[in-house]
Amino acid sequence: MKLWRFFWPHLRRYLPLTALALVTVLGFATTTVAMIFLIEPIFGEVLLAGEEEMGRLRMFGIGENGEEGEETPPEEDWRPEWLQDLSDTFDVKAWLDAGYLRLKELFDIDEGNVFYFVPILFVAVYLVRSIFAFVSGYTFQRIGLGITTDVRNQLYQRILQQSSRFHSLHPSGELVSRVVNDVNLMQVAVSSRLLDLFLQGFTLIGMTALLLSTHFKLALICLVLMPLILIPIVRFGQGIRGTSHRSQERMADLAQLLAEGVRGHRVVKAFGMEDFEYGRFRTATGRHLKVNLWAQVLANLSSPVIESLAAIGSAALLVWAAKAIRADTLTVSVLMLFLTNLLLMYDPIRRLNKVNLMLQEALAAAHRVADLIAVPNDIVDATDGAPLAGLEEEIRFDGVSFAYERDEVLKKVDLSIRRGEMIAFVGPSGAGKSTLVNLLPRFFDPDEGAVRIDGRDVREAPLASLRALIGIVTQETLLFNDTVRANIAYGREEMPLEAVEAAAQAAYADEFIRELPKGYDTVIGEGGSRLSGGQRQRLAIARALLKDAPILVLDEATSQLDSQSEALVQKALYNLMEGRTTLVVAHRLSTVIQADRIVVMEAGKILEVGSHAELLAGGGLYQELHDLQFKT
Repeated sequence: MKLWRFFWPHLRRYLPLTALALVTVLGFATTTVAMIFLIEPIFGEVLLAGEEEMGRLRMFGIGENGEEGEETPPEEDWRPEWLQDLSDTFDVKAWLDAGYLRLKELFDIDEGNVFYFVPILFVAVYLVRSIFAFVSGYTFQRIGLGITTDVRNQLYQRILQQSSRFHSLHPSGELVSRVVNDVNLMQVAVSSRLLDLFLQGFTLIGMTALLLSTHFKLALICLVLMPLILIPIVRFGQGIRGTSHRSQERMADLAQLLAEGVRGHRVVKAFGMEDFEYGRFRTATGRHLKVNLWAQVLANLSSPVIESLAAIGSAALLVWAAKAIRADTLTVSVLMLFLTNLLLMYDPIRRLNKVNLMLQEALAAAHRVADLIAVPNDIVDATDGAPLAGLEEEIRFDGVSFAYERDEVLKKVDLSIRRGEMIAFVGPSGAGKSTLVNLLPRFFDPDEGAVRIDGRDVREAPLASLRALIGIVTQETLLFNDTVRANIAYGREEMPLEAVEAAAQAAYADEFIRELPKGYDTVIGEGGSRLSGGQRQRLAIARALLKDAPILVLDEATSQLDSQSEALVQKALYNLMEGRTTLVVAHRLSTVIQADRIVVMEAGKILEVGSHAELLAGGGLYQELHDLQFKT
């Protein structure tokens, strides 16, 4: 995915700020060049204005080029005519000279008060430069933080919208790493380093133009040697970019291992696998360390290499300048301007080198984020379709087939469920029971066939209206690190407490909730860790009751509970199922005996359909499962 296409929709919102940022960056570069230009009048008119100062320099053999005001003999111009015309057109020093003379005329400055004028002008230019620096810095930070916040929000929204198939292919640790670490790298680069890119880039262009117009021949020699510095900058940047990509991959691995270890800490302790998990994590951190150390080698080696090349160039320049001054082809003030300009050019080059290194890391992160956002969603929301108002007649699975990757889980399944019916799905593990019911709320879409509500394909209806019809209670109860009330109401802050309490009472949860330290305002911890399994399940049932959806999906809702907890949850479930069309997935046959029909599945196909008594009398797979559970 082209990065400019990815960033443009986000940048478009900040175009006025971007224009302001670019104007202030140009202002900063211009005032920086003006400050450097003032070096010549500082040395030529302030510090070296008198005969005594010039005499002292002559004692050291410097500036032996006549009395003050005597012009240096011009060098023979070796440039072709077209280059002369180009140089005259972009003669930055001539523009600054003209502006400086106009200011002197405007304020009536002569030799008597030039000692005050030039320092005051220097301070004024510096203050204006500081204002430009502040405004450009703030605007770039605002743009960068705004864009990356928008990108992070878009990425998280995209992850939430993706199908269950997507989440099965992308571990949670990888997704967390993309949202947190990758976007953070982009944030630092866009908000801070992009400022340096423009600020130092424009400043370097201005300095280069001033350098060329100060002494073209000498500047040309210096600039011809510049590629010797640029080549290692580019090579180091390429190395950092590749290393950064590998580093972020290793960080995703770390995040995944950390999430698994924290989430599964009970299993780790139960099997005494603390050292094993620590060993896995230590191996992963070792790989991450190795990649990061190589990145640091590249980052820390770049500056010494560039500085060494710059030192060699500076020594050669000093030798040439000494000869030029003795030959009366260069004045001291012009030399000081040239040297100051040249030396100050190192700082933008050094900063641009660091910018390049960090931008390479950010580009690698941006590609990963953009690629993740660009992953097509298996579930296409029919936002233009007419919403589903409710269930009037039936739910129908019409010849549905589904496969995870290449493993076919459902094979041409046909099933009709009438309104108000309780249908139970039983069968061995891997039979496709949960997959089948997950097609109804479109956690997946079938590869073949269709799921219909009242004859209408659910893919033709808006997702919001479809899922509003379905309440779900699963084996893995998901609760949030929030209050009991917020977990039951989930996303509906306006829901009255009385309605929440009524749902909790119907779910047989009100009693234990009132015994909590703050009742319905008690924070229950991550995943409801401060509650028992049965309590968590009853909260999930209360949440489904409060939703009051006409279709109910129960996916192994009691499989992990003890007998006492199961009895309470079953009573709550009966309250929940009353008046609703219910699809129950269960391993425990005792929980589905009262179902209107029981669907027996094996290897993705429906083998038997009937009531408990009918299936027992049939002598098929259901009877085998029943005998395994109830006969010793």
